[in-house]
Amino acid sequence: MRKIIITLALCMLGAITLQAQDDTERSVSIEGLGVHNVVGINFDSRFKGNHGFGFRVGAGYTQGTHAYISPSATRVQGVAFPLEINYLLGQDMHKLELGLGCSLGYYGERIEFPEYAGHAYWPTTDRSFGYFVFGNIGYRLQTKSGLMIRAGWAPSINYEDSRNIRRRPLTSLYISVGWRL
Repeated sequence: MRKIIITLALCMLGAITLQAQDDTERSVSIEGLGVHNVVGINFDSRFKGNHGFGFRVGAGYTQGTHAYISPSATRVQGVAFPLEINYLLGQDMHKLELGLGCSLGYYGERIEFPEYAGHAYWPTTDRSFGYFVFGNIGYRLQTKSGLMIRAGWAPSINYEDSRNIRRRPLTSLYISVGWRL
């Protein structure tokens, strides 16, 4: 899995440096929920024109709680950097966005015991590198004036690995508002 993540990151870095400057569509947006879980900022670019293949890189704050059968819960929080390859289908302003990516981050976990006075916390791990793989199915509105609005569903793909964030929600809706550069 580490090789896949490194390959994806290198492909995106190469795409950023090699993309044509004349007819490439680029945008910056603020996203709520989704792969960021709380809030994040994204840079999105097409490889050519305003359709087809492109990529998205971002940075954001993530926090989530996974409740067990007992009243205690595990809280995951940290800073995440999602990398995504995506494809836009459609013409004009209305597009279907399909993507696949990986969110790399620096996360910490702790268990919360609300049944004790003062909400006792018990750290389960030190902060460390972690990741999760996600998909993206969404709607994108790109107006001629430059406004971009995205909304959709970003399911995470969880599996067993020592660095995989397994306590992340399996699905997450998102909304994003941005501007074409």
